[in-house]
Amino acid sequence: MNYENENILIGLSGGINSMAVLCWLVESRIKPKTVYLYYAHFKEHSPDTFQFVADGIRYARKHFDVKVKITNNSILEFFRKHNMIPHPTNPACSDWLKIRGINQYAFANDIKIDLVGYVKHELKRRSAGQFKHSNKDLFALSKHYPIGEFTDDWCFEIVDRHIGWHPAIYDILDEKGKRLFKHNNCLPCKNMYPKDINNIKQHYPEYYNKAIQLSAELSKYWGRSEADFYTTFGRDLGQENTCNTCKF
Repeated sequence: MNYENENILIGLSGGINSMAVLCWLVESRIKPKTVYLYYAHFKEHSPDTFQFVADGIRYARKHFDVKVKITNNSILEFFRKHNMIPHPTNPACSDWLKIRGINQYAFANDIKIDLVGYVKHELKRRSAGQFKHSNKDLFALSKHYPIGEFTDDWCFEIVDRHIGWHPAIYDILDEKGKRLFKHNNCLPCKNMYPKDINNIKQHYPEYYNKAIQLSAELSKYWGRSEADFYTTFGRDLGQENTCNTCKF
């Protein structure tokens, strides 16, 4: 689609794929009327994430008329306030701290088009989920997936070429040379499996310790599996499984 003279939105997550959308737009030579950038920053993002997004915003301003909204958030503070660590099937943190904000921003600025950074291997599954979620809203953005034919490696190549670098979390490799962290999400994220939480414990212990302390304080668990958490991580603080009925 040609986005000339359109107001378009790019939600910058702090990750490689959403930044790749911005770089793709520059290379496409399409000139939208205004490019709106929305970034929900979290204290739990990896240390250089805010700088990465800031560099992307500066780069965008060299090429487009740009308007920006940044919010400052903390999932730990949100969970503590609401006395919960939500189950992955009910991601209250994403809904309240990201999705609602970006939809309100789009509505207030008469934006109809949202460019989303899903790549080839995740496009079908994730875009279907977004469509299902958008149908619940009175105001629904038109989701477009301009880099859906490309791969994660392509995203790193185009971002490094345009922005000049990417967050260091992506350069942490396992013994086979594969990235330990495929996404630059909150550390930890409720969606993570035990191996992912263990990687945070090893490479970002300050983030891990704060998350475990909150778990002990609220008697709630991190990750997708209650049993896995309490047998693998909860025992670090002598926690017992007390979440037999609470799945929210």
